[in-house]
Amino acid sequence: MAHPGGTVTTQGDGAPSPEEVATLLRAGASAPSSHNSQPWRLRWHEGSIEVHGDPDRLLSAADPDGRELRLACGAALTNVRLAVRAQGRRAHVALMPDPDDPWFLGRVRPGAALPPSGWEIELAAAVARRHTDRHAFDHRPLSASLRDQLARAAWRERCRLVVVDDPAQRRALRELTAEAHRQQRADPAFVAEWERWIGHAARTEDGLPAADARREPRGDAAWRPRDFGAAVEDAERGSRRDGAATDEPTIAVLVSYDDTGLAHVRAGEAMQHVLLTATARGVGTSFVAPPLEVAPVRARVRALLGGVLWPQVILRLGWGRAVHPTPRRHDPGA
Repeated sequence: MAHPGGTVTTQGDGAPSPEEVATLLRAGASAPSSHNSQPWRLRWHEGSIEVHGDPDRLLSAADPDGRELRLACGAALTNVRLAVRAQGRRAHVALMPDPDDPWFLGRVRPGAALPPSGWEIELAAAVARRHTDRHAFDHRPLSASLRDQLARAAWRERCRLVVVDDPAQRRALRELTAEAHRQQRADPAFVAEWERWIGHAARTEDGLPAADARREPRGDAAWRPRDFGAAVEDAERGSRRDGAATDEPTIAVLVSYDDTGLAHVRAGEAMQHVLLTATARGVGTSFVAPPLEVAPVRARVRALLGGVLWPQVILRLGWGRAVHPTPRRHDPGA
């Protein structure tokens, strides 16, 4: 039985209704992903929502080892788990349950009745409102209390959220962002992949519309080089011209304790906890992707942070504005 949110293959006694299953699938399909590639297959099978990575949607230039794919699927698992809890059921989660299938990244089985906690209700309600905010943020800093809430959200999945406050570290990370972006723009395979996913007229259910990623540089543009059709140097000039000192966002790095495939899925779960907590508090978020997509630069980011933990996601956070959702596939199980 097919539903707009995905593919339903079985329905047993006491299982969620078809409408509830469709809600769970839609929640999973609302997760963020690089280039809005939505690199997952979601299905209801044998009483569980299964999340499979889709190798056909792997970004071979930006994400050759599938790390960002696994992060996205981890985020989808968090969304499904929260949606199950919002329906008043236990959520039994298994990550990478089949050692013979590296693309089977997790399942969530709805269980017996159990009222959700307040924070689970709050984050489940934020799933549909969470959208990547590519606008410049205003100059108001995040409070210490809010930073603590975001850090605790990451720790739910045993990851850490490191806010980069030190001016020298921020400057070094900004320079690494520019360097990685220049390397990617000089790579014909990356540029071709970018053009297939960004602003392509044939894409209506995935990728990014041109208007979402082609803006005049301004504000904190040096942290958002991909948001512009211009070269990163133009973004940096726009940032200096428009006063980056007053528009500097909060920059935080989500780090894990190892760098395995399982760690990537868990980091994706933690990332989504952070993003949803930010959304619930009215904080805008977007990704600083380039320095973690170029392997030698990622190693330098790790060294910059002390050389022990593994950087998985760099987030840009601040007070922004209402943003429109990106397109979503009609059937993410296909």
